[in-house]
Amino acid sequence: MHRNRKTRMAVPAIGTTVLLLAGCAGTADVAEQGDPSRDATGTVSLVPSRGALNGGNTVLVDTGDDTTAPITATFGDSPEVECQFDQRSARHACTAPGRHTPGTVDVTVNVEGTPLPQQLPYTYTTDGSQASPAMVINTETVRQRAQEVRAIYPYGVKLGAVLKNGEPVDVFGRVINDAVSPDYFFVPTLDDAITLRESGIQSSIAVMYVSRVEEIPLFLHYDIEASAIDSAWAEEANRIAAASGGDPLRVHLWIDTGMGREGVVPDDAFTVARTIEESPHLELVGIATHFNAIKADDSAAIAANDLTRHTVLQKNRFEGAVNQIREAGMGQNALIHAGATDVLVHGIEELNYDLMRIGGAFFGASAPEERIYSWTTTLTQVKELPAGWCLDYDCTTPTASPIRVGLVNHVPRRENEVEFTVRGVKVPALLNHGTVVTLDLSGVPDAVAGDEVTLDFDPRAFYNPDGTAPLPVTTTG
Repeated sequence: MHRNRKTRMAVPAIGTTVLLLAGCAGTADVAEQGDPSRDATGTVSLVPSRGALNGGNTVLVDTGDDTTAPITATFGDSPEVECQFDQRSARHACTAPGRHTPGTVDVTVNVEGTPLPQQLPYTYTTDGSQASPAMVINTETVRQRAQEVRAIYPYGVKLGAVLKNGEPVDVFGRVINDAVSPDYFFVPTLDDAITLRESGIQSSIAVMYVSRVEEIPLFLHYDIEASAIDSAWAEEANRIAAASGGDPLRVHLWIDTGMGREGVVPDDAFTVARTIEESPHLELVGIATHFNAIKADDSAAIAANDLTRHTVLQKNRFEGAVNQIREAGMGQNALIHAGATDVLVHGIEELNYDLMRIGGAFFGASAPEERIYSWTTTLTQVKELPAGWCLDYDCTTPTASPIRVGLVNHVPRRENEVEFTVRGVKVPALLNHGTVVTLDLSGVPDAVAGDEVTLDFDPRAFYNPDGTAPLPVTTTG
């Protein structure tokens, strides 16, 4: 079965506080039931307590006693694995099995053929950098968001769900599909499209931005719709599709009307559309653009044809290109799509067209109590810096007075700023090198190492839970 064609990462150690609590609870439950399982004389734990879906990483097990004979461990419903004693760590070394879906499973440890009563949690995440704090996505909140979108969605307009907010794309796809049955899914990569198809999604799936011509056979095999970038691409795609002898490749023509990203400029759209239409093994199924600056009052600006507004300029360019194509008898059945979440939220009906691509409404900015995610780490160090102490390279910002600071580690820098909260107080970052972030704890004088730090995206801005520096993500709900 195809999994995203990426290299999986190794896994670092994670603290065991949660494991100790789980162990105690497990012991109590088993004792009440009179289970004949073996009792450990010390603390039972796993290091690390999380890893990537592909498995294969080493997990060290402390059985709580002095046994050195091989043991076995069962991760959730996977077959049990044998774990040999490791002299260097004085623990048993197990190889974590892989799993298809992110989430937390119970690990059962068997010593001398007898299971320990402690059920130890082990969390599977998406790839990401396993050094980074894991983000937990609440899929039930995603489901509720999808249902809210459907409730306000305009009648007669097809719903396209955009999944470009990171992994696990298959989990997001199934949750949204079950909740609202979108007509389309739009994704940024062929890997994501294949993952959706293999997870059981039957809706139309289209790859936005760019579709590599050498991957056309995979588009055909998985029934994925592609994005045309120019006439040369269309001619080569037609040649490859012809060799397959099957159904035509379904293609969307993207028009860059003022975003400077994907698509042909309006003056070239007609030529590319004609190349697609004249290619017997291609089918033009969509014509699209991407607006750059939707505003709440754009409907009034459109009515007044206010050419000082970006949206009006883009709309006119897009519709001009579409009209030219259709007046020539081409693209008669192609879906016209341009609007996204901001068009839906602001009710700009002039931009609904045949289909809207909705992504931010499922995943985007919201108040803390409505967020789809929780993202936490801990203060690894707290210290007092004297006045005049250097911060950052070249001593660009020396301290004006003594200051209490705390360090957190491996927080990838994002498109938008990440906010840090300690003991309910937002604290500024004095420097952010990604691998090390120094926080100003002046407002939290009692903070100590080990305190939880809540990480949040700016609720006023769009955010991407995955993005260019992928986070390890797991799910609940």
